[in-house]
Parts: sequence; C-alpha cells; structure tokens
Amino acid sequence: MIVSAIPIRLVDMAGSALMILFSLLCVQQALRLRRKDPKNLVWTYLLWLCFCLAGFAVSRSGGHILKQFMTMAGLEPVWGAMGPVAGGINTFLLIIVAAVTLFFNRVRHVYQQINKDKQALQSAHNELLALNQSLEKRVRERTDALVEHEKQMAHADRLASIGQLSSGIAHEINNPLGIIQGYTQLLLRGEPEGGQRREDLQIILKHAKSCKAIVEDLLNFARRSQPEMADINIHEVIEDALVFIRHRSKMENVRIEKNFGQDLPAVRMDEKKIKQVLVNLVMNAGHAVSQSGTITISTQYDPRQRQLVVGVADDGYGIEKRHLSRIFDPFFTTKPTGEGTGLGLAVSYGIVKSHGGEIVVESRPGQGAVFRVILPVAGKAIAKGAYHG
Repeated sequence: MIVSAIPIRLVDMAGSALMILFSLLCVQQALRLRRKDPKNLVWTYLLWLCFCLAGFAVSRSGGHILKQFMTMAGLEPVWGAMGPVAGGINTFLLIIVAAVTLFFNRVRHVYQQINKDKQALQSAHNELLALNQSLEKRVRERTDALVEHEKQMAHADRLASIGQLSSGIAHEINNPLGIIQGYTQLLLRGEPEGGQRREDLQIILKHAKSCKAIVEDLLNFARRSQPEMADINIHEVIEDALVFIRHRSKMENVRIEKNFGQDLPAVRMDEKKIKQVLVNLVMNAGHAVSQSGTITISTQYDPRQRQLVVGVADDGYGIEKRHLSRIFDPFFTTKPTGEGTGLGLAVSYGIVKSHGGEIVVESRPGQGAVFRVILPVAGKAIAKGAYHG
C-alpha cells in the first residue's frame, strides 16, 4: 500500500508560511514599541533581534517551501545542489543573532554606566543648586544683618550726639532750676494759707518741679555709666516695678495681668536700670489705654537662643505705622504737648542695649501695642513659679 506524501508536504509548506507570517508580525510589533519609546535600549535590541529572526524564518521556511516544490516537480538533484547554500545562509543569520545579542549586552553595560554617571551628575547638580540657594540665603541674611547693624550704628551715633547735647543743656539748666525751687519754697514759708500770692508761688514751684523732672530725664538719657551686673530674678524686678507704679501713678482703673513663665533662668542685669525700663514701658502702656484698659506683662524663655523675653502689651489704640521707625528716637513722642519728653523709650533702648539685649515693638492701629525686652540669660533657673494676675 502506497501512502501519498502530499498532505505531509502541504502541512510542511503551511507551517513554513506561518513561520514567515509570525516573524513579520513580530517585526511590526517591535517597530511599534520602538516608535513609542525610541530611547529605550530594550526595544531597539528587540527590533534588531526580530529583524534577524525574521530573516532566518524567511530563509529557512522559504527553503522548505522551495524544496517541496522542487521535489514534487522532480528537481531533487537541483535542490541537492542548493541545500548547502540555504543551510549556510541559515547558519549566517543565527551567527548574526548571536552577534546582535553580544553587541547589545555590551551596549547595555555602557548604557548602565552612562546612567550612573548621569545620576551622579544630576546629584552633583542638585547639590550645587542647594549650595547656591543656601549661599544666596546666607548672603541675604548677612546683607540684612549689615543693613540692620548700620541702622543701629546710625541710631547709636545719633543717640550719642543728642546725649552730649542733652547733658550740657541739663547741667546748665539744673542749677538755675534748683535756685528757683529753693527760693520759691522759702517764699512759701512766709505766705498765709488761701492767699493769691501763695497760689502763684505754688504754681511756680509745680512747674519748676516739672522742669526738674525733664532735666532728670535728660541726665538719665545722657549718662553712659556701665551697668552693675548681677544674676537677678526677673519676676522680682517686675513686681518691684509694679509696686513703684501703683504708688506713684494714676492707674487705679487699669487692669494689670501677669502671665509669667515657670523656672526661668537667671538674668544677668543691673536691677535698677531694668526696673527703670519696665516702669517706662508700663507707664507708657497705661497712657495708651487712657487709664482704663488692660496691660499684660508676660515672661518666657527661648532655650534655643538662650534669651529671656519680657513682654508689655496693652489694648489701647496702638501706634501708627509711620511712627514705629521713630519710636525709640530721643524727644519723639505721640503724647500731647506737656505730657511727655520723648526720652523714656530712648533711655530704655540704651539700657537694654548696654545689657546686650534688644527691645522691639509690634503694633497695629486699633489693636494695641506690645513691647518686648529680650535679654541674654545667665545659667541656672531661679525665677521659680508662674504668676497669673
């Protein structure tokens, strides 16, 4: 019984044709992936590999189809001569596949190294940007500090010049005022109660004392004595200042609230001078609330800056923005004529500066004002307890 070989040959030819078709579809898919991401080395390698395998499929499958046709046509001797050539082509294409694989393996290593170098460059670039930004920030901070220092130096020079002038004027006026006050008191001794002359002399004495107080302010402003430093409990100084104010000012209707921090470190200060600063600030706050508002005195410690902050806040009208830059200038005052010399804050500014501290003000019209005295601290905590008025 003779079995026909035609079905087998047809299956072989159909399989070879499908191999060619599938290899071309693989090339098409690889091209699509390559177009989507042309910089991706994997898709480039896959495309080259598909081209080589497609060439191998065409060569091998085409050889099979050609062999079957020649066999059916009785041209087997011709195929016998062509077979080695087709086999050589197939072998060459497989060698190309191997070469492409080795080439892209090497390229992959180079590409990875390039990526590492790129990442290193990017990291260095980011570091340079960060350093540049940090440098710019430091330059701005340094510039701002220099500008602020120049302002402080100019303010200090202005204070020194005015202080010298004030000292001369105060000394020249002080002696005549003392004589006027003394003789007025002598004349009052011989005047009966209720007389017009006695009332006139009392008016003279009153205004002489007022001038004397202004001269004292001038002398306090002009004095540049070194503070007598000691480790002091700031809360005790505040309490002493409040006792002094209650006995010497008309602030009966003013509510004073105290919000003191606990376990505050000692402050190295001249007790009398800092007390003078606190009296000035509280008296100014009392004037700001028109003798019928609330004044809040607070203390707190900043451990990072090692500074103690004493705040004096009021709920008065506040300070106009145009006045804030001049608030510590000598003889500048927002009080009505005859109610202030404009030296209290200037004297306070000088005292705090001599302690190595700062005095700052924050205010908005209609929202009151707060003055903060910032002082460097000494060491151990002695200001025990918290107070709430």
